[in-house]
Amino acid sequence: MIDVHTGGTWKGTPMELASHVRPLFKQLVTEAAVNGGIKIAIVTFSPQVRNIGDVLKVTFPDFHDSIPIRGRDKSWTYEGGGSREGKQAYMASAAEELGSIFPGEDFTKNSTLLIDDDVNNIKIALKDGVRAIWLHPSNPYDLLENIRTLT
Repeated sequence: MIDVHTGGTWKGTPMELASHVRPLFKQLVTEAAVNGGIKIAIVTFSPQVRNIGDVLKVTFPDFHDSIPIRGRDKSWTYEGGGSREGKQAYMASAAEELGSIFPGEDFTKNSTLLIDDDVNNIKIALKDGVRAIWLHPSNPYDLLENIRTLT
């Protein structure tokens, strides 16, 4: 979502980090959440979940509170029986929270799409039956075409 790799150790302010949100994602997330009825979650290996939440408040002030964040901050657990490889447990936990935010809606592997810049996370998701698209960091706009080709 952002155009810098923080390594989980961002030292600047959330406002400074928000300036690194890719324009593509500002538009894509807004269109998906506001006009498309698509629910969004952030899954990351970063422990800086509070900073990420602050970035969402700045970037998406109208709906940031409906975007669950799962990171390595020890604020959540996943008790399900699914895969714990890669970001799978993170996504499952975020799906559980989305289910509580949006009662009556189903969040399943089939309705989930992982967008990630780490090919290993993509391979693990696909192996576990979750749709996934690799975000090539130097060609982020390829993402739109890759989303269009999903069936």
